Amino acid sequence: MGTITENRYRLRKRDQIVGYMRKVGRQSYFYSKDAFWWTGRSISYDEIDEWTGLYDKNRTPIYEWDIVHFKIDPDGEYCTGVVLWQANKERFVIRKADEDLYFPLFLDDLQLFDQRQLEVFTYLFLNPDLKKYLGLED
Repeated sequence: MGTITENRYRLRKRDQIVGYMRKVGRQSYFYSKDAFWWTGRSISYDEIDEWTGLYDKNRTPIYEWDIVHFKIDPDGEYCTGVVLWQANKERFVIRKADEDLYFPLFLDDLQLFDQRQLEVFTYLFLNPDLKKYLGLED
């Protein structure tokens, strides 16, 4: 018997979050406007952000394009970064906002950040100046 896999996504129309989608197995899709009540009724969207599989210290799911406060050292100060999908290495990373440094969220399936070290602050799609400064596109 195979393991059932689930992927989650945040759905947007440009800079407005319109809902969430769960893909369970190969062909089952469920939609929700609030990530609480799920239905098979699809939601119209233009952009899709993938869930990293992690939650922050407030149990907020962390998606690509989130701007987070994070601690490299659990006892250290918070830094600001953007959660990105690094396609060439097929992994999620946090790119530090003020330096060209990347920190993977996982290394060989080992989670490198405890949820107490992460806090979703805002979204990159609401901050076009930062997006331009970092040279990023959807």
